Amino acid sequence: MEPTFNYLRLHEENALSPQEKIDYVNRLRQYVRHRPLTNTTAGAITVAPKLKKLVNRLDAFVTRLLAGGKLEYVVDGIEHIPQAGGVLFASTHQGMLDSLCWIPGNPRHCVILQASDVSKLLTVAQLCTGLVLVNKDSSDRENRRNAKLDMIHILMNGHGVWYFPEGTWNLSPNKLHLPMSIGFLEVAQKAGVPVIPVAVEFTYDTTREKETITRLHIRYGAPIPVDIHDDLPQKLSEYEEAISTMRWELMAEKGEFPRREVTEQDYVNYLKGNYRNLVFGGKNLQLERSRIRGADGDFYRFYHINDVPFDENGALLETEEVLRLTDILRKNRIFPR
Repeated sequence: MEPTFNYLRLHEENALSPQEKIDYVNRLRQYVRHRPLTNTTAGAITVAPKLKKLVNRLDAFVTRLLAGGKLEYVVDGIEHIPQAGGVLFASTHQGMLDSLCWIPGNPRHCVILQASDVSKLLTVAQLCTGLVLVNKDSSDRENRRNAKLDMIHILMNGHGVWYFPEGTWNLSPNKLHLPMSIGFLEVAQKAGVPVIPVAVEFTYDTTREKETITRLHIRYGAPIPVDIHDDLPQKLSEYEEAISTMRWELMAEKGEFPRREVTEQDYVNYLKGNYRNLVFGGKNLQLERSRIRGADGDFYRFYHINDVPFDENGALLETEEVLRLTDILRKNRIFPR
């Protein structure tokens, strides 16, 4: 085993010849196989797999509790999950429940990649299955590299890893997914394991002051193999197409919900629920905005976080973005003043 390893960044790795890349990945795997875990909670791949049945019951109870009580729980596509060997599950991410609701419906034990700044209460609920903790601070490259090496080690030892490529909650009413990190494909490629796309869709009851989740649908897609010489941006497009199709299908299966039937108060209740969940999950609104990959314009930020202001009577107010777009339309005489 090499005492140290020169871990290349993707642009450096892409500069290697095909044979040099094979040699590099083989050296990396040899190094990782014997490298002690640094960012992973104790017992994640030794004790946690033995507690799977107990954790299933615990997380099923917590999921129903956080959803508001009665919950219809639907899972399909389990036939796509390999019975043995390492596998990386890459899931959509719409809210707090995503971090544990899938556990009872997955036959495999998985270690979850989790931001180290998440709510301690939520972390405790996940500890029984194991966590790889990562600091999302863009300046802490060593921590993020160590988290990747931990995941490669876990996958090479035949375990599952649960990964949220979007990196933050997709609260948008009109985007099937947010811009994604390519890191999950890099991890799968280095470990030599397939990626399973996962779509999680919720059905909400927003007619109450505190909205509840009445239905939870989890769908596993067909495995996406990631070969050592695959072009990762192309693989990312393949994953994005799969996950978009799955989400669209799940949304269609829920049935149409005519917009005219949604009152302003219904929508305000939905917004309040988002804010409560962000606070409960230890999320900082401004910090989450800054983490949206590719969100360099007001339009994306506005539609991502859904932070439409409302008054004390529950009436929606015009946002700066709405006023800005309206001003553009008027200046271009798209509609009269």
